[in-house]
Amino acid sequence: MKFKEFDEYHRYYCGLCKALKDEQGAKGQMSLSYDMTFLVLLLTGLYEPEEEKGARRCVVHPAAKHEYIKNVFSDYAADMNLILTYYKCLDDWQDEKKVFRKLYANLLLPKRELQNPDSRICSYKEKITMIADRLKKISELEKENSDDLDRLSGYFGDVLAEIFAFRKDEWEDNLRKTGYYLGKFVYILDAYDDMEKDIRKQSFNPLRYKLEDFSGTNPDIITKEQWKALADWTKEILMMQAAECAKEFEKLPIIKNVEILRNILYSGIWNSYYKATAGRCMDKDAKGRMEIT
Repeated sequence: MKFKEFDEYHRYYCGLCKALKDEQGAKGQMSLSYDMTFLVLLLTGLYEPEEEKGARRCVVHPAAKHEYIKNVFSDYAADMNLILTYYKCLDDWQDEKKVFRKLYANLLLPKRELQNPDSRICSYKEKITMIADRLKKISELEKENSDDLDRLSGYFGDVLAEIFAFRKDEWEDNLRKTGYYLGKFVYILDAYDDMEKDIRKQSFNPLRYKLEDFSGTNPDIITKEQWKALADWTKEILMMQAAECAKEFEKLPIIKNVEILRNILYSGIWNSYYKATAGRCMDKDAKGRMEIT
């Protein structure tokens, strides 16, 4: 990504941060993610709304003002980010009894706000119902130690499909499919990236069964070759999702910031994969082994 493109991306990122602060204060800013910045750029490029531009200081950057760009999609992405974070925190509480996550969920979206028909969040009732249902289905399959990667990733694909479909119009179908395949990609990549941590903690990971196929009877000692086999298998699955996502994206008549969006879709989303793969497939010791302890 060129410097000017990175600066533009960062302006929208700061705009999303401002939207979270305006809506929920500092507790909202804590949920900020780069993923939703992509959504802001995508919808902005497609619908080209009026924009607010400015410069501001924040807690993270108190010394100097940073430029931001904010529009209606910054507010929308902020709301979707809050909803996702809320249900993820509840899931962490139910699965691992993480008290802080439950407290944060209640702080982020108190029940009175979720039940207030006049709140902005409640205007997304249909989307909230869909998101909650699919995340619940994912949680149920994870508790069953399901190895059905297509169903698991597909449910998260449904979540992003619902979020990407901002309104019912001629672009809804393409946006839904873009979000669906990106969601599948993200779920599978997260599982791949978390393999060592999940093995150490004996936590669920839908790719673990595949790693055990490659590693034989002792999955706690994994050779470089076995990691490489998993990396190659995972890459094929990810490439299928990325290709379908890009195909739908290219059908959208986007000109504004299209190079930034393409850079993210064709390159940026792979960063975690290549970083994890490089760390696993390099020589670990004289025997090329890595022990999970």
